[in-house]
Formats: sequence, structure tokens, C-alpha cells
Amino acid sequence: MNAGRIRAIVRKEWMDMGKNKGVLWMMALLPVILVAMILGTAYFMERTPASEFDPSTGDEGLSLPVEMVHLDAKTGTIVLMNEQYMFYLLLVPMALPVYIAAYSIIGDKETRSLEPLLATPISTEELLVGKVIAAVTPAVLLAWLSFALTAAGMYIISSPVVFGYLVRPVWTLSMAIHAPLFALLSTSSGVIASSRLNDPRAAQQVTALFVIPVIGLSMAVLLGRIYLDLGLILWAGAAMVLVNVGVLWLAVRLFQRETILTRWK
Repeated sequence: MNAGRIRAIVRKEWMDMGKNKGVLWMMALLPVILVAMILGTAYFMERTPASEFDPSTGDEGLSLPVEMVHLDAKTGTIVLMNEQYMFYLLLVPMALPVYIAAYSIIGDKETRSLEPLLATPISTEELLVGKVIAAVTPAVLLAWLSFALTAAGMYIISSPVVFGYLVRPVWTLSMAIHAPLFALLSTSSGVIASSRLNDPRAAQQVTALFVIPVIGLSMAVLLGRIYLDLGLILWAGAAMVLVNVGVLWLAVRLFQRETILTRWK
């Protein structure tokens, strides 16, 4: 693959992205809302009297996993809430790139720029790699920035124990590994959908296939059914690598440059 051609595709995609104010607002708004929600919840919970979390008052609260039974009810509840919210931060690299990917090919169709692009010597692999990089990079950087801002805010407003659970290797490693993998999976799926469909909104709905399981897992963690450790994170990362390889292979196979233009009306 030619690195210069890939860079040219990335620059083109970012220029097109800059013209789409809706995508830019979406990319800025989602991380801001999530970080504010996480820090706002922790702020008010930290300032709630510990008696409100005392099981003896009749409110049993959340069920702590065995690994967290040494924590008091208040601290354990805040930690579990943060555990769930960290999954929501992982939705940032999953939800944002699909908006770019969904418009990447459909937008080229609508502006009539796809035909001359496919007529160039650029290969299908170079074209798709460039589009994927253009969509994945800003989403991953925003996810990492959101986690950093959340950690900084939690250091200020929460107890050292709560902060320690937030920045433990499980979540720092997960953000480092899973954020790019989620973004890559979402983007590749969006490219597949946008290369086969003509409606960007329909192409964006492919993200729901991945969002729902992540939300379900976050609920299981909140209820204390699952406790995340490094082993689980690494196994999940290995599985995601295999899934991404398969989806990328499928994206290249399904992108038929000879027929994609004739199918669009």
C-alpha cells in the first residue's frame, strides 16, 4: 500500500468532516455530556451522608461483588456506578466514528466525487484504510481525552479509594486497547454499510449491534454480577482483534468498486 495515497484520503476526509457541522457538534457534545454526568454523579454521591447507603436503614443498595466486600456501602456504590460509567466512555469511540464512516462513501456518492476517486490508481485497500484512519483517529483521541478529564475531576472530588478504582490498570489498559478496537470495529462496519446502502441514517444504525451488548455488560457490572480484572480485559481484547480482522476482510470483499456506482441511484 502507498502511504502517500492513504494520507491524501485522510486529509480529504478530514476536510469534508470540517464542512459537516452536524458531525462536529456530535463529536464534541457526546464526550462533554458523559464526562459531566460521571463527575456530577460522583460529586453529589460523595456529599451524600453515609447513612443513606447503610443497609440497616432498609435500603440494601447495590450488591457488591466479593472482591469489593471490604469497602463500605457508600464507597462501594460509588465505585460500581463509576464502573458502569466507564463502559459509557467506551461508547465514545464506538458511536462517533460511525457518523463519519456512514457519510464517507454515501457522501462521496451524493457529491459525485466517488467516481473520479475510484478511477484513480488507488487500491480498494488504500481507500478503505484511509477512510478508516480518518474516522478512528479523532474518536479515539476524544475517548482518551474524556477518560483523562474524568480521572482528573475524580481526583479532585472523590475519595482516594474511589479514584484508585477508577485509574486501576483494568480501566487504563481497557481505554488504551479497547477504545481503538471499538472504534475500528464501528468504523469498518459503517464503511460496509455505507458502501452497500444509500441512506446514511440506515448505515449509522449498525452501531446498535455493538452498543446493546456493551450496555448489557455495564448493567451486569453495576449489579455486582461481574468484576472486571486484567485477565478478562486481555481476553476481551484478543477476541476484539479477531473480530476486527474478520470485519476488515469483509469490508474489502464487499466493496466492489466496479458495481458500487451503478447500484446507486
